[in-house]
Amino acid sequence: MKPRKRYIIEVIVTGNEILFGRIIDTNSSWIAKKATEKGAVLRRIVCVGDDIDEIANAVKESLSRGADLIITTGGLGPSTDDLTIDSIGKALGRRVEINPTAKAMLEKKCSELGIELTPRRERMARLLEDAIPLHNPVGMAPGMLVKVGSSKIVAMPGIPDEMKAIFEEHIEKIIEEEAPSKILAKTVMARIVWKEFFPIYESLIRDFPHIYIKNKAVPPIRSEERELVHEIYVDILVETSSILECESEMRVFLDEFEKRLKIKSGELILKS
Repeated sequence: MKPRKRYIIEVIVTGNEILFGRIIDTNSSWIAKKATEKGAVLRRIVCVGDDIDEIANAVKESLSRGADLIITTGGLGPSTDDLTIDSIGKALGRRVEINPTAKAMLEKKCSELGIELTPRRERMARLLEDAIPLHNPVGMAPGMLVKVGSSKIVAMPGIPDEMKAIFEEHIEKIIEEEAPSKILAKTVMARIVWKEFFPIYESLIRDFPHIYIKNKAVPPIRSEERELVHEIYVDILVETSSILECESEMRVFLDEFEKRLKIKSGELILKS
């Protein structure tokens, strides 16, 4: 089968506490950064409350949009309002049951912690009938992977440390294997007189249309400030078929960026 041109990810963040403004969702931005570095395109992030129908509808919508990988965060705990697994089951019309492998993971974790695997904790072993449990190296609740045609759905805990650990152990490999392209991102700083920057910036956008370039400049309020030297951060993203090509194109772009800055007495400082 011919690979898709781009590997598309959509993220569904769940939790009333986020919608109520009680906590800030940092998971989706972290996933976006990591997924991009591995060659994926994060197309959409949505946040829904702890409601089976809302979560199920979000999953079905992502599937209808043709996402290669749908990631949910939150709702995998032992409480009765942890509804993500049931919601995905409803979206797919699949049964939810105790997964023996997930239960064994919980038994091992409880043994290590010296606690009992109570019926409440055993709820975290409830996965879809054909799901693959994902080992959680930090916390208790296993993640879940299910396949739906050519798409995959991954459910991860909402606790950031647990989500990150599962992503790095399991999800990065999936993206690396399935994403047909590689992406290299850098942030640089241009130090130059303000009024000289944008002609250079716009010329780079015109001359390198295949490279994503985005400045983080805040326009000066007073006209005299435009005559002063400013430090302007610029995000650069290169996407090609291999990391070696990405590095090569990035070098060519940065060399040209630096050359154009120097003509106007500016300088380029590499940050990351």
